[in-house]
Amino acid sequence: MNKQHQLRNTTMIKNFIKTAFRNLWKTKGYSFLNIFGLAIGIAAASLIFLWVENQLSYNDNFPNKKDIYIVKSKQTYDGATFVFESTPAPSAKYSERDSGH
Repeated sequence: MNKQHQLRNTTMIKNFIKTAFRNLWKTKGYSFLNIFGLAIGIAAASLIFLWVENQLSYNDNFPNKKDIYIVKSKQTYDGATFVFESTPAPSAKYSERDSGH
């Protein structure tokens, strides 16, 4: 690429940037909404990606991760039902006996 062609490309990019900023400045409210919406969308997509990645790699550090189970306990207090991912320790021997391991 010769020097004159490179100079033309640089000038063209500068003009595009100037035009973009002029348009952003001319329509401040609309520009703010667009940029703010884009930022919120990118942030939400990033958080969803991080959550999915966490869920898919939760038990990767255990060698026998296919043998890990979550036992949930449903308990009712004063008419309200709560679900817990913890169970009393004595239930471990019954779970082990029933699962065949």
